Amino acid sequence: MTIREENQRFVVVIEKEVIEAFKLLAKKENRSASNLAATLIKNYVEKHSK
Repeated sequence: MTIREENQRFVVVIEKEVIEAFKLLAKKENRSASNLAATLIKNYVEKHSK
C-alpha cells in the first residue's frame, strides 16, 4: 500500500485482545481499524491542542 506524501505511518504495540475488539468495533462502523484509529487520534489532538 502506498502512503500519500502528506501522511506518515505510525506503529503502536497493543495487547492482542484489545486490537481484536477494536477491529470489531471498526467493522461495525464500516471502517478499517486504521481509519478509525487515525480519526480518533486526530480528534484527540484537536480537542487537546486548544
